[in-house]
Amino acid sequence: MRKLWIGMLFGSALGIAACTTYYDDGGRSRVGGYDYVGRDYDRPGNGCGFFGGSGGRVLDPWLACTREGQGIIARRFDSDRDRRITRATAERANVGFRRHADTDRDLRLTDAEIRAALVEAGGVGRH
Repeated sequence: MRKLWIGMLFGSALGIAACTTYYDDGGRSRVGGYDYVGRDYDRPGNGCGFFGGSGGRVLDPWLACTREGQGIIARRFDSDRDRRITRATAERANVGFRRHADTDRDLRLTDAEIRAALVEAGGVGRH
């Protein structure tokens, strides 16, 4: 049941327009329509270089630079396992994960929400 729900969540993200990470005048990061109010991932882009292709640097840092996030992307979005993804694929993954992580639906992602969603959706060791 959980796999079906997660699949439907990511499938619904297919029709959503592109989202990017940017910083507002106060220096707080915003991802898509979401505020990010944490410290663990507070940096522009991901810069870890784990994924390549046009989407490698577009992935949110919690997807590109954590073991759990890398597992999510590898299993659900990188079918040929070459660690190269398109920009559109990265944007779909970002939007789907942001919606999944925002459990209180306040359009603000916290480190606690991100970490819980990574563990729940990523499942360390379930590669």
